[in-house]
Amino acid sequence: MADMTLEKGVDDMVGPDVQVSERIQQAMDMAKAFHEGQMRRGNGGMMPYYDEHILGVYNILREECGITDEDILITALLHDTVEDTECTLDDIENAFGADIREQVRLLTRIQGEPFSVYARRLFSQGSYQTVIVKLADRLHNLRTIVYMPDVRWIQKKIKQSYTDILNPLPEAMRRIDGRYNEQIYMLADKIEEQILEVQRALNLKHS
Repeated sequence: MADMTLEKGVDDMVGPDVQVSERIQQAMDMAKAFHEGQMRRGNGGMMPYYDEHILGVYNILREECGITDEDILITALLHDTVEDTECTLDDIENAFGADIREQVRLLTRIQGEPFSVYARRLFSQGSYQTVIVKLADRLHNLRTIVYMPDVRWIQKKIKQSYTDILNPLPEAMRRIDGRYNEQIYMLADKIEEQILEVQRALNLKHS
């Protein structure tokens, strides 16, 4: 496979010298604690899930989109906690309030729920906060997907990115608050560009 830069490494993530607010730090600590022990394949091999994915999504929003809205960043840090850990929506609400709970609820895929149904619910009910976090989540997944061994699964995720993420976006944008429209459309463009990068990487890998 060619040497292609598809994601940021751990050294580019939030470090101890980066100043964050008390609420952001609380969300980081909560996410890290709940995701402890979970691993995920990335550019550096198997890595802690929190370091590889959660901070990856956070940094897309903070660094690439210039997002400073604490509620968006906290939602990004907690977006997988209820779906993938023992964390509950009540835990989220007790720590960060009802609005963050609702954002995480919409981002949480119910066990056994088809992704198409989950995405339809998210884009029909979610706010600009929900949509921008989901797009950042999908972009990061696409940046790391080439490290997965199952090519058919990768192609399924690429198709899904069009049918269930990009296709319903215009309708959602007509409904939601206009804040962060520029960043949302930028993420959509980056997703399309990354899909092409993934397809090129797969062609090189298997040529």
